[in-house]
Amino acid sequence: MISSLRGILKTAIFLSAFLILSGCTIFQSGERAERDSLPEVVSPDNQFTVPGQIVASDRARSIQLHRRGNPATPPIIELNNSRQLQLTFEMLEFDSRQFRITFTHHNPDWSRSPLPPEFFMEGLYTHYIDGGQVSQGTHRPQYRQYQFRFPNDRFSFTRSGNYMLRVEDQDTGYLVFSLPFFVTENRGSIASSVEEITTPKRNLRISHRPVSRFTLPDFVDQPQFDLEFYYVQNQFWSRSRRADELDFSAPGEVRFELTRNRAFIGDYEFLELSLDELSQNNPQVFEAAPHEVPTRLVLMDDISGFSSTGRLIPSSRYGKPDASLTARYANVTFRFEPGEEIEEDEEIYLVGDFNNWSIRSGHRLKHNPEIDRWETSTIIKQGMYNYKYVLMDDGDIDDLYFDDLFLRTPQEYHALIYMRDHQQFYYRLLQVNQFFSGR
Repeated sequence: MISSLRGILKTAIFLSAFLILSGCTIFQSGERAERDSLPEVVSPDNQFTVPGQIVASDRARSIQLHRRGNPATPPIIELNNSRQLQLTFEMLEFDSRQFRITFTHHNPDWSRSPLPPEFFMEGLYTHYIDGGQVSQGTHRPQYRQYQFRFPNDRFSFTRSGNYMLRVEDQDTGYLVFSLPFFVTENRGSIASSVEEITTPKRNLRISHRPVSRFTLPDFVDQPQFDLEFYYVQNQFWSRSRRADELDFSAPGEVRFELTRNRAFIGDYEFLELSLDELSQNNPQVFEAAPHEVPTRLVLMDDISGFSSTGRLIPSSRYGKPDASLTARYANVTFRFEPGEEIEEDEEIYLVGDFNNWSIRSGHRLKHNPEIDRWETSTIIKQGMYNYKYVLMDDGDIDDLYFDDLFLRTPQEYHALIYMRDHQQFYYRLLQVNQFFSGR
């Protein structure tokens, strides 16, 4: 029965994407310019990452961007507030590098806004980090950990909106990675909830329709013309949906929501990886080879429809890698039983907190006929992560194909309210509201 339901879902729920190929090994030798992947100027255009968001170096790992002091928070700060965002990342190498950090301002659809740095920043426009801290202990591979906190005494943001942070290698000019974040004005007040509905076309799946009420700040004169309202599920910022049901009838407030046919999937599932122990003492580990560099782990089989935990790890879509410099990396092999035959023109990919939720050739699963399982491997640090298996069919991604159908995993939502500034031609981000289903 599960296979037949998936067959229905397969034809009903597809989102287009482009495949980014990358096959660089992280343990090759040579000069620095040869150690990284070639620079990529176009980000993967898939349903998980926003345009321009990319990890271009295979040596960059355990990337985190969150509010300082709280790794579980999304990368959102308030304009003219003392709170900072903290960027942390690690490079799988011993040598120190210098990195250049720059920022760009963006529209709600993540296209570049017309604002140059002098219009949205005060102070220095380019920043550098170097040195880093070397991992401790005798384990391999060694790595360096880098941190950068911002805004700081060298610069501040002067405009709200969507932003992109870019980290480049100072010596080569190559992009290492880029990440989105948000600066909000915290103007007006908002209350949101989630309405659970049944949509027959979605074949037994739960649907969620976010509903919000926004009390207008006094400077908004024409909300029906100047404001735009968006919802995002589970911090997949590229999947924002513009609210298409608006009510301006009440004085001083706006009610907004999604129409029923544009509701979110309400039982979106994640699998959970706990790598606190890199040995067979870990109940998720089937086999361990501690003599290999790095330690090789083979996980217990994931079985389509039966492996979800029904939980959502609180994180900022980057997982929760162990921040300690004594924590180790492992070469982790995932094994998957899809529950039905995979056609020749279909492919399975692993996506998760540990690989920036990107579709990469190195994370494509291949069938192992000796054990009749699909496998792929990747380098992951000790910690906790969410992940999924997705089906690719002729360039189309189906990230629901292998989901469990009857679990009630809590879903995280954000409501974002933008105001068009007609004088400076950019979108102000007035308010962001975080809320969850089942609460």
